Amino acid sequence: MNFYIILSIFTVSSLGMFVTNDASAQVDPLIDIEFLQTGVLNTYENQFHISNEITIREFFNGNIIRVSGQVIEGFPYITYSKILDDKIDTHGIIFISGKFVDLNFEEKIIQEKAIIEKNDDLAIVIQYTQRVHTKNLILIDIKIFDEQQNTLNNFYQNDGTVANTDIEVLIIDEDNQVFYSSSGTTNEKGFYEMEYLIPDNSKRETLTVTINAENENSRSTKILQIFNLGNKPSDGSFP
Repeated sequence: MNFYIILSIFTVSSLGMFVTNDASAQVDPLIDIEFLQTGVLNTYENQFHISNEITIREFFNGNIIRVSGQVIEGFPYITYSKILDDKIDTHGIIFISGKFVDLNFEEKIIQEKAIIEKNDDLAIVIQYTQRVHTKNLILIDIKIFDEQQNTLNNFYQNDGTVANTDIEVLIIDEDNQVFYSSSGTTNEKGFYEMEYLIPDNSKRETLTVTINAENENSRSTKILQIFNLGNKPSDGSFP
């Protein structure tokens, strides 16, 4: 079953808990708010995928719809959609690297930028260490797909992988300094792996990871975050 159909079912089942009144909007948010259909949120530079951690609330007789949640890459977001004469105007922000960044809902601008530069049509699918203590490894496994052939971002899919794609991984600390970087090329199965040992006594902080994938025709980016938990407690607990 398509991920976004699953997401819609999840949201419909949850909507009753989150709507502030019984009035319904003139549009169906699950059908007419575009990013809930595509499952994608864009800033002017990056793309993110919404998860099933989502809350929808209606205000002012259903004329304002608020959607909040967390993208798969780990960043919280919030959007407001104003409905007037069956038209929807959506604005929103996402919290990345300690600051709010505007979300971009102007599809034409995104398309024009992709034409001027390279096609943004690579699916960067990852498995990675989200929480790590000092003296432990950060592991990031990356597979590159043609996004049309892996719409569900399934890491274990074998079809549609893109070999010989240049990969750059950049890890930034909370002071906006480069914590670690790595680069290389995907193998014949579209795979690239990176590992980094967290130094002893490194401070507890949130690291921002940017993954760039580029080949002759395409260039795509993915951003995620990793939590460096510092030294492991002596009692063996895991905060």
